[in-house]
Amino acid sequence: MSKRRGSPILTPCWTRPAIVRAGDALRMVLEARGAPDGRPTATVRQGAETWPLALAEGESPAPGLTAWAACLADGVPPGLYELRVAIGGRDHAQRGAVCVLPEEIEDLTLAHCSDLHLLKPTAEGMEDRTSHVLTMIERLNETRPDLVICTGDLISRYDPDKRPLPAKTIRWQIRWLAQYLPALEAPLYVTTGNHDVAFWSTRADWYAAMGGGLEGRTGDWSVDWGPLHLSFMDCFAYYDGQNTLLESSFRPAQLAWLRTDMAATDPDATRLLFAHYDYRHQLPAVFPVLGLDAFFYGHSVALYPEELERHAIWDGHLPAGLAYRVVHCVGKVITVLESVPWRALT
Repeated sequence: MSKRRGSPILTPCWTRPAIVRAGDALRMVLEARGAPDGRPTATVRQGAETWPLALAEGESPAPGLTAWAACLADGVPPGLYELRVAIGGRDHAQRGAVCVLPEEIEDLTLAHCSDLHLLKPTAEGMEDRTSHVLTMIERLNETRPDLVICTGDLISRYDPDKRPLPAKTIRWQIRWLAQYLPALEAPLYVTTGNHDVAFWSTRADWYAAMGGGLEGRTGDWSVDWGPLHLSFMDCFAYYDGQNTLLESSFRPAQLAWLRTDMAATDPDATRLLFAHYDYRHQLPAVFPVLGLDAFFYGHSVALYPEELERHAIWDGHLPAGLAYRVVHCVGKVITVLESVPWRALT
């Protein structure tokens, strides 16, 4: 399922930026192409300002890949940066791939969106929601949240009769996202949903444009934003050419990863989980050992509200009528600042 990317920079990427402080190291994974290209050089750039990254000796985590510990220089101001890599006589860039934090952080303002469905199947036909998403980008840039997190189903896989869309239509949606979503001025995190990587014929197109999919592994990862710990899970669903479900998350290895991730988290941290959905209601069985404070998700109806309340987990379900919600997190308190319906984005 390999598909050549425009850039060899696999991580960090624009849908999964690294969060670091000045002086910290980030993990940079590059794809090898043909003959070995030698040692790269790397920088981060914001506007006209550029700062170097000091690279430790590289390693090969898998055939065709090289990984480097890239240390950020002291004195780099907080903000969102483009990662630039020079290797083999060529320059490559990954937009919005590195977020530098200030020294002191006490809270987090995040915008949660989900189920963008650029071409949304309705009873009247396929609704083109690209203008709505462009308006959403403009409004979020005016709101200036610390992070924007989209929990899947950015595209649609079927028509109003639930017949698979042509591959060229799915690829168009993916290209549109890769062209316009980077206009967001806040760090963006994207998890997959049941539409995004549905079909074998277009799965590699998604990963080439949006990141992830390395060696067939699921995209489960976590980051720390000061005293907050954010975990993201891959809610894939695979279908055959007739739109019949073949496999969906969560795999046992994903749940094991989540337990390990939470066990290694500071007990005092605020723990936020982001995923498209829990299709098979697997999470309640591990809630007692996770210590979650909130679960943000989209898809369709709200999940097991009684279970979430019993474990004191804030229910961050985004209903289908809402385009996005802005929340403020400080300590264990989560406050909704704004809920914006799709109809307000016309």
